[in-house]
Amino acid sequence: MATKQEIMDAATKLGKLIADNPVGQKLEDAIKKLESDLDAQRAMNDYQRVIQALSEKEAAGQPIEVEEKQKLQTLQNAVMHNLTLQQFQIAQMDYLDLMREVDQVVSAQSTGQQAVSDAAQPAPAASPLINPNMM
Repeated sequence: MATKQEIMDAATKLGKLIADNPVGQKLEDAIKKLESDLDAQRAMNDYQRVIQALSEKEAAGQPIEVEEKQKLQTLQNAVMHNLTLQQFQIAQMDYLDLMREVDQVVSAQSTGQQAVSDAAQPAPAASPLINPNMM
């Protein structure tokens, strides 16, 4: 029977393997690039701020004005066309896909079930950066 410490040691080793994997490296590189790109940060922050304000307005039953919709569209375009944000989103989705696969294998092993085949994998997470029609 495995001890808690053995499980934690294996988890630490797994974390290091993931960090050394090309998917982990790609995400780390994308994060560093995003941290150094003030335009990308500003675009994302402005976009999130407007989304939050419009969500609150909608929840309060207040109408959303045409100018607000236009501002949202402009910010959404800025976010979608920012290369740094595109690269970050792709790296993040690839990383999440890897984590989902790892979780399925770990869960299957811990419950004694067979791992789910690739054909039965869920679709990657949707994103307004990739699909502007989500809004």
